[in-house]
Amino acid sequence: MGSGGTKDAGTLPGSGGSGDGGTAPPPTGRGGATGGNGLGGGQTGGMPGTGGSTPPGTGGSTVPGTGGSTPPLTGGSTGANTGGIKTGGSTGTVGGTTGTGGATGGDGGAGTGGVTVNLDQTRQAMAGFGITSTWAPALSDSEADALFDPTNGIGLSILRVGMGPDGNPMSSNIYSDIKKAKARGVATFIASVYSAPTSCKDGSGHLLSTCYDSWASTMAAFPDKVRQNAGADLYAMSEQNEPDYAPSGDSNTMLYPAEEMVAFIKVLGPKLRDLSPQVLVIAPEATEWGRLWTNQSASGASDPLDGRYDYGHALAKDLDAWGQVDIVGTQLYDTQVAVPWPSDVLERKPVWMTEVCGVKGWPEAGPSSDINNGVAVAGWIHDATASGNAQAWLWFWYKAGSTDDNEGLLLKNGTDTKRHYTLGNYSKFIRPGYTRVDIGGSMPADVLLSAYKAGGTDSTVVIVAINKGSATATVPISIPGGTAPVSLTPWVTSASDNLQSGTAVTVSGGSFTATLASMTVTTFIGK
Repeated sequence: MGSGGTKDAGTLPGSGGSGDGGTAPPPTGRGGATGGNGLGGGQTGGMPGTGGSTPPGTGGSTVPGTGGSTPPLTGGSTGANTGGIKTGGSTGTVGGTTGTGGATGGDGGAGTGGVTVNLDQTRQAMAGFGITSTWAPALSDSEADALFDPTNGIGLSILRVGMGPDGNPMSSNIYSDIKKAKARGVATFIASVYSAPTSCKDGSGHLLSTCYDSWASTMAAFPDKVRQNAGADLYAMSEQNEPDYAPSGDSNTMLYPAEEMVAFIKVLGPKLRDLSPQVLVIAPEATEWGRLWTNQSASGASDPLDGRYDYGHALAKDLDAWGQVDIVGTQLYDTQVAVPWPSDVLERKPVWMTEVCGVKGWPEAGPSSDINNGVAVAGWIHDATASGNAQAWLWFWYKAGSTDDNEGLLLKNGTDTKRHYTLGNYSKFIRPGYTRVDIGGSMPADVLLSAYKAGGTDSTVVIVAINKGSATATVPISIPGGTAPVSLTPWVTSASDNLQSGTAVTVSGGSFTATLASMTVTTFIGK
């Protein structure tokens, strides 16, 4: 996003299906040698803490890969008993209506049924949730607690910073913010660059090819500056923040048509890969998810790139360039809709959603702080993770900037918001290294459901339920296989509650009923 600006409307890599570590190994000392299940096939990368006992940030912070050339799992096993759950005598309910089965709580007849959380059918492993500190006010200790502390705050686990044209941080707060985040357990720091010096850009904002090597070298020097001044290692860098967006007069932007990005990545990638520890490459980090895989242009003929997008396909078609990309980065502006991985790009890589907020010219621009906005933002997270298989999801700022809109989790005047807490419904409970699992069956039309599990000996299960409807919904949920928690504690964000914990729900015979009040986000967690 531009500097406080307004916008006009407008896995670690797999290796096909072989299941090895892909084209680039994890950075030295960052993760185990064996990964989790890939999205649709082999094992890739290394999960945080797997293959070694050290936790993320101390030699084990590598994000799990999501390789495998086969498509993601689809469907899954059938839902819970149709018509109602076996409750030993009460009538089963689905979505608030009585099932058509027997009155004694046996198998229902022709009812819709509930949903099944299939813990053995895994999707992507999660890197975490985060926020950006570029151009933002420096975080106080209490603000850092609210953002990064998993007990007293919402437990964000990724901090994104910006590098400017001189090769230094875009704003003076960045080093202090990194220190505060690290002190609260954050182990993953990423950086985006915003623009090369004016002398290295043409009149239209494109990077001059004569500056490819010098600019890549400037970028490769930034991780050491972060280490020396903030005591943290950068995990990954993006070649350019929003390469598809450069408004006239904004010097903090730069344009890359797809073919120019392909050329520059082949210069930048080896320089970052040669660092110790190695820094991964994020690309393309366009403003719109659709521009990863299409030439979609929201602005028509006036668009500065005139439809020269389709970054993902352009990178994937050049094997040298594709081999330099470790993380496919995108933002979620304009449509706020995720685009699934295309079937014609077989080598899958991790997808990270690196920035979104409400800004002028986009839906949900605000300023707003109510539950309607909170539920909408939760829907964006659900779509990115459940439809787009994103492993990471980052908001923009903690506080709104000079414009009074929804760029921050808080409004410009410091007013707290519901999106702050609905983000927490995910970030507080879905920790780095947790894996999203498949859900089968059916549910009420206004309910969105996703589920996750911890790894190793940790049996924690997390289910996030969004009810965007105007009526209470009840959803029978089954967790088969004998691995269901004995109880699940609900944490609710509503018009009146902010991540309020409730009475634990008993899981009987691997099943329970989730009762979801209207316009709420509820996280159920247990082991």
